This record gives sequence, C-alpha cells and structure tokens, in this order.
Amino acid sequence: MEQQQYVARCSELFAVGGHAAVRKAAEAGLDECGPDPALYRWLGQAHAAEDDDDHDREAETAYRKGLALAEDDLGLMVSYLELCLRSDTFDFPGRARRAAVLRERIEELAPPGSPERERVDDATGWAGRGYWDDLYMAAARGQAEQTAVTEQSVLVTDALRRAARGESAGDTGEDLRAAETAAAVELLQGARNAPCACSSRTGSPRTC
Repeated sequence: MEQQQYVARCSELFAVGGHAAVRKAAEAGLDECGPDPALYRWLGQAHAAEDDDDHDREAETAYRKGLALAEDDLGLMVSYLELCLRSDTFDFPGRARRAAVLRERIEELAPPGSPERERVDDATGWAGRGYWDDLYMAAARGQAEQTAVTEQSVLVTDALRRAARGESAGDTGEDLRAAETAAAVELLQGARNAPCACSSRTGSPRTC
C-alpha cells in the first residue's frame, strides 16, 4: 500500500477503538514507506490512547521522531501537547516543561482566528477525545453520581421518619424495615453490594 492508504487505514481503525491494530498498521506503513510524520502521529496516538506509562513513553518517542522530520507539524505538536498535559508533573517533569514550549510554539504558528488555528482545533479532535474532553466528562459523571446519592439520602431519611411515626408502607405489601435497611446499605456501600429491597417470610432483607 501507499503512505496515504496506511494513514486512511489507521484513521478507520482508531475510529472503532482498534488501538493495537492502529499501531500495527502504522508500523507496517513506516516499514514499507519509510519515516513519515502522519504515520508517527497515528502511532503515537494509538500508544497514548492506552493511558499507560509504558505506552506513553512509546507515544512520546513516536511524536519526537515525527517532529524530527517535520518540526512545525501542528497535528504532531497538538498530540504531543495533550500527552504532556495528561502526564503527572511529579513523575514526568520533563513533559511538563515541554508542554509550555509546545503551547508557545503552537500559538506562534496558529494565532487565534487564523486558518491555521482551525487546523489545530481539528487536530485536537482528529483522533479521539483530547485531555480536556476527558476531564469535562469525568466532572459531569461525578456531578451525576453526587446527585444520585443526594436523592437516595432523601428517600432513606423519609423512610426512617415514616418508620419512627409507625406508618406502614401502604398497600404494596412491602416490609418497610427491610426496604429501609436495603436502602441504607445501598447508600453507604453502593448499589452493587447492597441487598435487594425484597423481604423474606421472616421480614428480613435478603440478597438477590
């Protein structure tokens, strides 16, 4: 295959999460077609996507090889910047320093509002989610989980208050004390480890 065919193949595989297959295709392209910035970028992205220290080192090696061939390649620089931003500054201080250099160089090559900056934005989302997208999604998940816990806490509190007043659970036939216990355990331990709200003939909560 030609270089462009290998690049297209890498893009297709990355889109479906085939990171190992992307690395294999990129390495095959480099072997057949020789050093190429685009293939090094895909190789780096496919390593970085594993989010593992060993793979991160391989990704950095690929990015640096690509930049040695095309030092102003915006796609390579943005991908490398994402890796540096994601790396722990204590364990990898060199990457933290390189992030500042890369950011400065990217801003020189692609100032805000320029056509080049649009290319940078495209490159950031070109091969999967970037660092900041993952950060925002993690924050949203955390907020959703907190909301669910708060709602569950209100339900448990209401159930306990009804029990203290001697109120029944209505005509559902459910053992209120069993439901209270199950809900409290779920709140404290999480739904995965909690007993179900069903009750046995003895009126005690049982595990489903």
